[in-house]
Amino acid sequence: MSTTTSRTLRTLGALEHLFAAYGEDGTMNFTIAARVSGTLSETAVVAALAKVQERHVLLGVSLGWSEDGSHCFVVSERPISLTAVAASATTWERIAESEMNRPLVSADAPLVRAAMVAGSGSTTLVLTFNHAIADGMAAVFVMRQLLTALSGAELSAPAADARLEDRIGLEVPPFSRNSAASCGTAALDADPLHTSTLRTTVDSLEIAADRLAKLRHTAKSRDTTINSMITAALGRSLVSLNERWSEEALRVMSPIDLRSEFEIPEHVGLSLSIAITPFERGGTEYWDDVSRVHQQIAKFRQRKMALWMVGDIAKRCVDDPSYEATRQRVLEHGPFDSVVTNFGVLQMPTSFGDLVVEKMWAPALRSIPGQDVVAAATFDGGLSLVHTRVAGTEGLLARMAEILDTE
Repeated sequence: MSTTTSRTLRTLGALEHLFAAYGEDGTMNFTIAARVSGTLSETAVVAALAKVQERHVLLGVSLGWSEDGSHCFVVSERPISLTAVAASATTWERIAESEMNRPLVSADAPLVRAAMVAGSGSTTLVLTFNHAIADGMAAVFVMRQLLTALSGAELSAPAADARLEDRIGLEVPPFSRNSAASCGTAALDADPLHTSTLRTTVDSLEIAADRLAKLRHTAKSRDTTINSMITAALGRSLVSLNERWSEEALRVMSPIDLRSEFEIPEHVGLSLSIAITPFERGGTEYWDDVSRVHQQIAKFRQRKMALWMVGDIAKRCVDDPSYEATRQRVLEHGPFDSVVTNFGVLQMPTSFGDLVVEKMWAPALRSIPGQDVVAAATFDGGLSLVHTRVAGTEGLLARMAEILDTE
């Protein structure tokens, strides 16, 4: 990352700073995809991307350092790039793999790119983001704006940009390349972490509407949620498939959507995660795990806990002696071993003018090598599960489906 003294937009918030640190090693890129009816032209998609980028300033920034050393977004005029892929040569999963195996370099703008696969009867649109500028919920909003522009409809007014902390009323300092604890001695041009050469693999599984309805009925009858059931199924699947967990407990991160609690607008995500522990081989029964997950999440679903979690992240970043130290800490000592990210029912219409959205999948999210990420999302009545792994666990979705079907 290079030092810059001009055209800075604003300093980063705590979560943006944290995800930037992950992104330096190529981790935490994520991809979302939607398939629409009809064949779209490259020219039309490029024009629509330009309209969306014009209205959302973080879609045109890179990461850098202000004159006083604060971590900041730097404005650029570069457009979102679009890659066209032959329909006969790939699937959306293979595109997601390719995109996440090409890091979005933080010093280069924009930190988002697009791909499209135009077939004879449909077009698949793929957006890939550096996690520092968007989370999955915000990415769904961007996809919706792209489809709105493609339909010829007017986009909403430009969205106001602000740090999440400012929106929720939490004071955090700017994050510097060198904190006071380092006494200014850390080198500004320290070598980056070695970029992983391990490849990302993406798998997906569809749960049809009738099966999802049965799962919802079961969840309601047991006073729990689909998310708790999926989280427990993931934990139990990993300990049964991966020998790594034969002698140690597994920590699974599970999400809590807090946007309504803070009246956060839809283009800004606020989905924090907590570590669910432990999952152990030969331990409790499935429904005991589901109950434990549900109870642990409930403890954190309140405003004061959200403020504490964001504040704790900020404190850890400030206390690190340098930005490079933050990167080392998050990549080597993450607070989790696996991740569930659940979007619930996607806020996406099934049609935009003459465009019909045939399918939208949960996102693919690259994480630290050895960690398994499972994303869940419901669209048009069906549930998609997407497993992203870098040297992770094979056969995970099939085992999860088996648990969900038999329990």
